[in-house]
Amino acid sequence: MSSLQPVARAVNVVELNPHAPRPFAFTEVAHCLRDSIRAAGFESDLYVNRTDSSAISLIVGAVPPHLEPIAQLDPGKTIIFNFEQLASDSSVTSSEYKEWLRNWLVADYHSSNVAYLQREYPAQQVVEFPVVPGPSLAFRPELAAEKSVDVLFFGSPSERRTEIVRRLTAAGISVETVAGAYADELTPAVRRARIVLHVHFYETGLFPVARILQPVVDGVPIVCEVSAFSARSDWSRSGIVFAPYDGIVAACQALLRSPGEQLERAARTRLFASQLDFATPLNQALQALTALSASVTPPRVQAPQPLQPPQLIQAPRPLQPPQQSAPTEEPGDGELLSDGEIEAILASEADQLPPESHVSAAPLKMAERQPGKGPYGVWIVVLLLVFSFYTIWLSMGR
Repeated sequence: MSSLQPVARAVNVVELNPHAPRPFAFTEVAHCLRDSIRAAGFESDLYVNRTDSSAISLIVGAVPPHLEPIAQLDPGKTIIFNFEQLASDSSVTSSEYKEWLRNWLVADYHSSNVAYLQREYPAQQVVEFPVVPGPSLAFRPELAAEKSVDVLFFGSPSERRTEIVRRLTAAGISVETVAGAYADELTPAVRRARIVLHVHFYETGLFPVARILQPVVDGVPIVCEVSAFSARSDWSRSGIVFAPYDGIVAACQALLRSPGEQLERAARTRLFASQLDFATPLNQALQALTALSASVTPPRVQAPQPLQPPQLIQAPRPLQPPQQSAPTEEPGDGELLSDGEIEAILASEADQLPPESHVSAAPLKMAERQPGKGPYGVWIVVLLLVFSFYTIWLSMGR
């Protein structure tokens, strides 16, 4: 991996998660990408809803309506990971989203999406990234793997998915359905299942690698509807059982009858996953990012002035009122004021502060000039009258 080192030292993974700190749909993928980057010889941290702008960032979960925070990032240091089926009728894969992707280097989990982007947007820079199940998905090791459910299905319900669940139940197979649970929140359901099942939601039928990551790590065998496989990660050669839609029930029945085959298929799938090549496409993406960075001129930002070392700030002491006969002892120089002293200062200054934002300020009083009033008002009026009479007398004398 030494050839990769001059390109970048750190490649961080950034998960956009509107439900943080709870896990979300891309949490397991983000963990696996971080594990694979480290295995390729790079430093990598996983950030949630924040990033380190000094390093390269691989963004996971950048889908509408969560695109705005990405606008501030440098395209020369940013890779967008697309996990949508771009040729599907998903509301996420709108023309606006695809146009937005054109501004970035894209890493995609499936060669079908890569071909779609290159066909529709020839100038789009995109690299296929296999997603490899990583050790970070071994959540909650304290949970016992007691098998109490035949089949686990997790994901959003649809008519064709509900129909398969109905057929399994009618065949005497116990089924647990889970929606809205991810990562460690999904772990208990995965551990108690003998089989994990996937049925496609979209007609595109791309292989759902995000759905099988945790079951592979936990050694749970998988039955999946026949899928369209990616060029760099053809899971048809793994131990997963693939069956057409109408053959899913029979495939589950056959696998449930053979505990030995369940163990053998789970082991084959884990071995297949461990042999996936992540380092080569990562190298390609970083080389493409280097070229992109050279062609993009980032905005010139004036460097800030160097900051002084942090200083311990002391609260100001109240002024002694005039003619105070016995001043109280003040803390010595360099001592911090106590909480009570600070509160006393604030209380004494409260009437000088502007009101809170929800309180209307008192109206200002306009000063009124009233001649003849005040300590010198009478004398000023007398002098003005004398001066006026004197001026009139002079003018009459002439």
